[in-house]
Amino acid sequence: MVDRAQAGLPANLAKDVQSLFWEVDASTLDVSAHREYILGRVLEYGTTGSVRWAVETYGEARIREFILGRGLRVLSRKTVNYWALLLGLQDEECIQRFLTGPRNPLWPY
Repeated sequence: MVDRAQAGLPANLAKDVQSLFWEVDASTLDVSAHREYILGRVLEYGTTGSVRWAVETYGEARIREFILGRGLRVLSRKTVNYWALLLGLQDEECIQRFLTGPRNPLWPY
């Protein structure tokens, strides 16, 4: 595991970010080890302040990487579309397929 101080990551979540993790003890979350879990929750449900914290903590490049990877599986279409437009990812093939594909292939009605 990477030392948080060397990676430039804070030791704990910001106060307004902690409220997004109602089902776990937020003090046990590791900002580095639980990055995808934290980003998924913050990008989907976060406030302006919590999103600002995520951008400052992880950087735009890591958020792009998350959106193009795990984000397509855990974020809503509305959220993916918003972040794709904001980050200039709307021309990525995986984003196009995600946004134009069937909403639920198991129940197409």
